[in-house]
Amino acid sequence: MKRMSEWVTKALNATAAFWAFTLAFVIVADVIGRSTGHSLQGTAEIVANSIVAIVFLQFPLAIERGYFLRATLLYDYFPASIRGLLDIVAYLLGAWLFVAMAWGGWSDMITGYRIGEFEGEGALRVPVYPVRAVIFIMSLLSVVVYLTLIAKSLVGFFSSDLPQESLTDSPKAEV
Repeated sequence: MKRMSEWVTKALNATAAFWAFTLAFVIVADVIGRSTGHSLQGTAEIVANSIVAIVFLQFPLAIERGYFLRATLLYDYFPASIRGLLDIVAYLLGAWLFVAMAWGGWSDMITGYRIGEFEGEGALRVPVYPVRAVIFIMSLLSVVVYLTLIAKSLVGFFSSDLPQESLTDSPKAEV
């Protein structure tokens, strides 16, 4: 399960990186086009929708690796048991946040798909409902990652009296 989760989150992150890389070429093409009088139509709409999707595609890996918003000003001074409780509370709040985003985005995603919601006028109209779907799906996946972290933290919290080797995935190598 852990390997599959890591593979999925890394694949989503790679997709976001590729999308951002491609987006850079779109922006450069638009800038060059503007200087020659032939701008790339719809660049603003493509960029606006892409940025949101790119960010949401990166959330699960950032959460899984512990890179998602963490202030350690006081955290590092607490004993391990308090840090464990703070982690669990933070994971619960994070899961709640993404549940709220998924809940709030569900009806907009369905409505956008049903009516064929687009942004832009003229030469290029960019569909919005795929980005709404990315937001919804990545919010749900982020909840799953948070629930996994909660379970892992609870196991670590309640088994803190076990030897440290039993909590790791593999035995420590001797040097």
